[in-house]
Amino acid sequence: MKSTWPLFTTHNIDRAQQAARWTGHVEPHLTRYKLEIRYAVGNFPEVRILTPPLTRLPGNAEGALPHVYPPADDPTLCLFDPEAGQWDFSMAIAETTLPWACDWIVCYELWLITGVWRGGGRHAGDPPPHRKETP
Repeated sequence: MKSTWPLFTTHNIDRAQQAARWTGHVEPHLTRYKLEIRYAVGNFPEVRILTPPLTRLPGNAEGALPHVYPPADDPTLCLFDPEAGQWDFSMAIAETTLPWACDWIVCYELWLITGVWRGGGRHAGDPPPHRKETP
């Protein structure tokens, strides 16, 4: 992470639990955001936007804040579909998760303007896509 995103700070490295937390700022489009990334070996990485607070659009057809995991007061960004195998433990967080978070932010900013999520993906409650089995 340090070599790819040198301005991100590492916090709370728990060697026994094989877990780490990073924070840093990105500005992929209109606004500067402070992100937090948490990762523990054996789990999926979690990304939260710490600042500015995410805006909700109550009554929006795609939900007040689409493509996030609950809880509503502390949402985690939905960056990939775990059931579709879009991320696995061999992938570097600095090369996948963090750039995907920047893409999510651009889609979020466009959603705030248009009310339509253009980032693709599967909405909560939709069935997972069919995965091809490898021989």
